[in-house]
Amino acid sequence: MNVTYNLRLKTSILLLSMMMFLLPSLAMAETPKNLAVFYELNGKDAEAKYNKLVEETLPSIGFNLADPHKRVNDQYKTKYGSTTLDLLSFMPVVNDEKVMELFNVDPRLAAFSPFNMLVYKTLKEDTTHVGHLTAEAILEIIGIEDEKVKAEFIASFQPLGELLDKELGTQKSYKTYTKLSEDRMLNFEYEFERSEDMDDFVDEFQNEFEMSFINKEYLIAGFHNFMDTDKGEEILKDYDLFWAYSLCHLGYSYNMFDNEGARPDAGLYAPCTMYMYVKKGSNKLVVGMPKLVNILDTLELKEPSRVALVNKLDKEIPEILTEFGMKAVENVNPLKETPKKELKVDNVKKPEVTELNASTIEIMIPIPPKVPIPIVVKTNGQVNNNHLDRSIKFSKRMPPNYLTSAERYGKDGNGATLSTSTKMIGDVDKGRISAYLRADLMDVKTAGEKLKNAGFEILATEALDKKKTLISIVFTSEDLKTMANKTNRGFMGTLRLLIDPKNKQISITNPLYLAKAFLEQDFNEEASEKVLTAIVNEFTGLRNSMDKLKFQLLPKYQFMNGMPYFKDMQVVARGNDLVAKLQNNKKVVYHFTLTNGSTVVGVRLGKRTQKFPNRIGTNNAGMLPYPLLIENGEAKILDPKYYLALMYPQLTMEEFMTIATIPDAIRKDCTKVFR
Repeated sequence: MNVTYNLRLKTSILLLSMMMFLLPSLAMAETPKNLAVFYELNGKDAEAKYNKLVEETLPSIGFNLADPHKRVNDQYKTKYGSTTLDLLSFMPVVNDEKVMELFNVDPRLAAFSPFNMLVYKTLKEDTTHVGHLTAEAILEIIGIEDEKVKAEFIASFQPLGELLDKELGTQKSYKTYTKLSEDRMLNFEYEFERSEDMDDFVDEFQNEFEMSFINKEYLIAGFHNFMDTDKGEEILKDYDLFWAYSLCHLGYSYNMFDNEGARPDAGLYAPCTMYMYVKKGSNKLVVGMPKLVNILDTLELKEPSRVALVNKLDKEIPEILTEFGMKAVENVNPLKETPKKELKVDNVKKPEVTELNASTIEIMIPIPPKVPIPIVVKTNGQVNNNHLDRSIKFSKRMPPNYLTSAERYGKDGNGATLSTSTKMIGDVDKGRISAYLRADLMDVKTAGEKLKNAGFEILATEALDKKKTLISIVFTSEDLKTMANKTNRGFMGTLRLLIDPKNKQISITNPLYLAKAFLEQDFNEEASEKVLTAIVNEFTGLRNSMDKLKFQLLPKYQFMNGMPYFKDMQVVARGNDLVAKLQNNKKVVYHFTLTNGSTVVGVRLGKRTQKFPNRIGTNNAGMLPYPLLIENGEAKILDPKYYLALMYPQLTMEEFMTIATIPDAIRKDCTKVFR
């Protein structure tokens, strides 16, 4: 017994000693922290349910949608030819009032303002995943230590959590992380020559800055101006400007979120938010943004090609900022400390390559496949037609009314006369119809007189550029009003004549083109032709624009799969006093009421929003001022992604990407009319 007892005692002492030795190590082991909360939804209506929650319900607790990007997977499929995703949408939200108050204590909080309400589903599963980063993780990634800021920011997420728990059910889980990199934020300063009018600096800076990224194949996926919110100038009274860009790189996002081994959950960090501000009276622009290395750390992503891709962007983005003239600084709260200058901007995390014996990881950005060129075989210098030709043979027979690509897509935008002399300018020709009627440049006075001679009423003459040379003349007639006098048809109530000195021409929207698109089953060919005839008879020398679409497809026009139709209008306000809010409103260029009680409105867009024609062509800028319709207690607009594409028929996907922030900016500008 004594021997057994002594043996047990010695064993217990040994185990106790080992535990005492291990305790410091155990204490040092990091406890997992919550990175993001996720909910799992089932059913075919999951996407619609979530979109409605984010768009309509979250604003009731202060979280507003900013530049949503729905069904990004459709863009992947269109551009790259395939996708492993059934759904991927980025739905950024921001609680403006809460975060702006905290910007006065630590403006770095803007690095995740807005933050993404991610939703995704792969083709191989039936479950839809929705989630967002936790407030605690956001604070730690930024490096915010102020207890007041931390407590208030975390508290602002509580109503969001309660609402999601209530609406999305109990299938809830957390993603966790254990450690972060030391170097996880980009911080820069940019000194500029301050002018008396800050608008001059903003105009020049924004265009040059955005193009510096666009030229490197990045997308400006969002723009949120905090000063332009309801209480922005009041709360941020110590700032001259404060805004946040959302950056995206389509090649990066496709490789990260889609295809084999993809990590769609990394979309928690997408798009990347880059904030900028200038303190009142200062000549220093402060810039900040979370690094993509945070994805590697928090999601424990180690797949070599994706690690290399993250490193590539983490190196490239600061290089772009440096080339622009910005200086890298350390990550501190600049309201409390003067940040030290840092010269190195290429400190990136090296990929952990354990299975590959390679020193270089090659990053392959997929490009759309090209049609192969048949191989020509020669024997003794002569073409040998006896070889096995596996190329696809296409019939050379042409369909009726066939148009060559040169006829369909003229590059100069000046337009051309009809191939059939018996048809009137503006009519359908070979199945297609021009969106605009072009003529040589004339002044505003002459154009106005001609419109009046043709029996039209001028509603507004609106300058669209700072120099007041690009002019949109909005006009109507009794025939136009009659066509517009039905529910959802009010957008047909006006046409536009654009004075375009840059292209040395005028452009008139083709009433036949718009009527076919806007009136759908109510299309009245006789009435439309009557309006067209009045224009053609008065304006000599008209020619059809090269901006054309198939006439019969106009009622169901869609830019690409997943994009909106005419019917997908956006409601920007509701109430019984909407028309009253138009009185003496500087944002309203014109408005008139139809006999059915509907009110047709033209909205003056914000300064930044209205510059988009400079990117995609001033020749079609006559689509502005933006049309809005009030009826049955709702103010609604055509979805900007639909209207922009309809009025710019030659717009390519790449060109559309250069104005990616504009559709949501238009919606916001139209909403402001009723505040």
